[in-house]
Amino acid sequence: MKLRLMICAAAASTALFAGENDATSATYAVMNVTNAYTDTVIAVPWVGFDGNAITISNLVNTTTIAAGDKLYMYGSDGKWYAYTKNAAGNLEGDITVNSESITIPDAAEQTVARGSGLILQRASAGGTVFLCGRVGSDDVTTTIATGKTLFANPTVADVDLNGADSPFKGAANGDTITIPLNNGSTEKYTFDGTKSEWGKMTKQATTITINGVERTRYSNVWSKCGSIPAGTGAWYETTGTGYDVEW
Repeated sequence: MKLRLMICAAAASTALFAGENDATSATYAVMNVTNAYTDTVIAVPWVGFDGNAITISNLVNTTTIAAGDKLYMYGSDGKWYAYTKNAAGNLEGDITVNSESITIPDAAEQTVARGSGLILQRASAGGTVFLCGRVGSDDVTTTIATGKTLFANPTVADVDLNGADSPFKGAANGDTITIPLNNGSTEKYTFDGTKSEWGKMTKQATTITINGVERTRYSNVWSKCGSIPAGTGAWYETTGTGYDVEW
């Protein structure tokens, strides 16, 4: 996933353009998210133009996705809600992704909270999607539920998992965060409760000499690291009962 942020800049390469509405003192914005693969997790960084939770139809500029492209929302009820762009250019509910018959709200009525994640599945690989909305001024709380939670960074800056202001201090030992990358792979970070830090195991090469012959030996070493890039969504899996992430 590729994301560039520029505020109030009238350049063709602008990825975030914000303009203030003098009447309401509200700032409206467009975020440009590019991915080279068919599937990507995109963030919900904005609220609706009225200041409330934004609807899917208002968030995603449908001129930047193609007919047949799908948006998947993982509901709090544990079900997937899918919206497919039809030939007329509208997002319509697609019940084929659900194992049971349920009613999918119209895209113009289905709201998604700031800090949520959506999966964009394109009919063909590559492309840029524009996310439109209003810059929210309130703090965001993401509830990490038991098992897996699809969430996203609701800010316009990368969030250091181990930073002094990290919102992930309530993690349980063994919790993991898996982030899809632009090259089609994933980055997985694990919380080590004994160290009270996020990180991952990395391979470290050491040169040793055996019978006069140099050889390379590899060993797994814990590395303290991890961040959630702006505009990026991820899967959180907890070994505990969950907690609230206060962004």
